[in-house]
Amino acid sequence: MTDIKIFVSYKNKHTIIKSDILTPIQTGCALTNIHFGGMLRDDSGDNISAQNEKYCELSAQYWVWKNYDKIGNPDYVGFMHYRRHFIFDDWRGNPDWCWLPKSNVYFVPFINNDYLKHLNDNLIRQQLQNCDCIVIKPYDVKNIGSSSCREQYGKLLKQNIKNFDAFIKVAKRVMPDYLPEIELLEKGSIQYLCNMFVMNRELFMQYSEFCFSVLQTADKIIPKDEIYRTMGFLGEFCLSIFVFKLKKNKNIRIKELNAAFILSDDEIKYPKGKYFYYWLMSKISWGEKRQQYKQKRKSLKSMLKFLKNGQ
Repeated sequence: MTDIKIFVSYKNKHTIIKSDILTPIQTGCALTNIHFGGMLRDDSGDNISAQNEKYCELSAQYWVWKNYDKIGNPDYVGFMHYRRHFIFDDWRGNPDWCWLPKSNVYFVPFINNDYLKHLNDNLIRQQLQNCDCIVIKPYDVKNIGSSSCREQYGKLLKQNIKNFDAFIKVAKRVMPDYLPEIELLEKGSIQYLCNMFVMNRELFMQYSEFCFSVLQTADKIIPKDEIYRTMGFLGEFCLSIFVFKLKKNKNIRIKELNAAFILSDDEIKYPKGKYFYYWLMSKISWGEKRQQYKQKRKSLKSMLKFLKNGQ
């Protein structure tokens, strides 16, 4: 039987999902004295746990890469987050209730038994039959008003667009075999989100070597005070470049799936107040801002209906 491990990273306490395949791992353990029971930690052996504020969930990927024998040398390995999961069947959420406009990542208010049916081990095994790599369906950042991935990166919280340029420069120098794919990302608007994937063992080793060779080299030239998720965001671009390369190889079998984004307690607790705020701002704002508030109001209306009906 094929051995599969998909790691679900936890930085904060949340509903734990666990099965023979789904394996919870706590990230940033070197930065806290609070450790969650019943899961792996990213601070043993060769690790970058202490750099979790920069690398985010990638500290889990790094730990698995460098400690692969400790997880049983599985045939397939993957990564999700405590609030972001692959949907391993054909379920589609409400198109008006997406994490990003026109994306395939759908809001889900809470984790219950009905939801977990989309993540059961049998479905995962079925998806990996005749498959080498699973990723979320690609996203076009033009849907959120950016002309390119570079421009969108510059809009992210506490991110400096100069870091994107440094990343691209390093990637071209460190991995020249990926030059066409790097330029495709640099000039284009399509990317693969969330640092989420499932790969066979050989591809995972190739990707991790590519990813951390680029990121750790870029890390040396990016200002030391810019640590807020910088490498985590740039890691999404590494995944995009790598998948662009894989898609040119007709022998590599790739599947692109929908995904879910689990709401936080606050997002569930205060939706009515936010709905009024979005309604007000959509009336007094202009241009692109007005359209953004109208879209948020529309999404929240779908959420309120979902919570009211309990489905």
